[in-house]
Amino acid sequence: MTAPSIVFPAKQWEQRSPQQMGLDPQFLDQLAAKTGGSGAVVRHGYLCYTWGDQEVRHGWASAAKPVMSTMLLFAVAEGKLKGVDDLVGNFGWNFIEKDRTMTFRHLADMTSGYACAEEPGKAYGYNDYAIQLYGQTLDRVFGGPLGEATMQPHRLGPLQFDSDSVFSKEHNTHGVRLSVQDFARIGWFWLNRGRWGERQLLPRRLFDQHCRPDVPVDLPRTVSGKDSTNDYLPITSYGGGVNQTKNGPGIYGSNWWFNTLAPKAAALHWPAAPYDAFQANGLWGKYQTTMFPSMGLVVAAANSLWGKQQEPGDPEQPHNQAMKLVVAAVKD
Repeated sequence: MTAPSIVFPAKQWEQRSPQQMGLDPQFLDQLAAKTGGSGAVVRHGYLCYTWGDQEVRHGWASAAKPVMSTMLLFAVAEGKLKGVDDLVGNFGWNFIEKDRTMTFRHLADMTSGYACAEEPGKAYGYNDYAIQLYGQTLDRVFGGPLGEATMQPHRLGPLQFDSDSVFSKEHNTHGVRLSVQDFARIGWFWLNRGRWGERQLLPRRLFDQHCRPDVPVDLPRTVSGKDSTNDYLPITSYGGGVNQTKNGPGIYGSNWWFNTLAPKAAALHWPAAPYDAFQANGLWGKYQTTMFPSMGLVVAAANSLWGKQQEPGDPEQPHNQAMKLVVAAVKD
């Protein structure tokens, strides 16, 4: 089929059948049966397949983190920051000497060193104490709650979520609570590099610069763990520890996961997926939204068993098997 011109939803998604959008529903049926939970599939801006409860607003766990990084890019675009390499300490934190070179890039890449032994940029640690610091610093950058800043008409307000706020500040964290169809709106915004309808809400150049892997492939993993966490500010955790996974170097940046070559493997992170796929991932794959730009496709799934990102590059990992069904559904 000839791909239609892309569209952007108003208050409701415009709907088409999978067949109209060049998708084979039998593979999407298999995906829904395999992963469960709730999901929404968008192609070229049309909602063309759903499963599970479409009304419930889920807490998206760590899939919220790249939404924070999107707000960081808005802060840069609006001149609130000169760039992502501005110092976090400029916003009123009493850092110890070790942490005074910490930048916003370090926070977005999980290389900040906060609560860890290493200086900023010297080690990778998937670090929820640093994410708590990230969210609270963005509050200060925007001069008020991040949830209010997000919904302004020159930021994400035009996406017309079925919610008063993207961010729901529960348990003193900056979590996202949205339906799968609303999180798919964020995915469609990301896939289109900051464009929404006729408006370029966020400069495309910022996506081109920062929506890509940014953690050096050879960066060592932090030596810190649960017993050596130094939350001296104190700010508590976003939900987890300071060293939750070895995965990240070479495939992570600005809180997104990318389908680049996996470290120590002659294969892509997700071998079944196109090279340009990238993802927001929470609670070890239970909440995820994946963008497939070369296929004009977004898949959002919540409370869903996509499986942990185990060994990047392994075609048998459950996450890759779910990706394989998505790709198999694309027939044009």
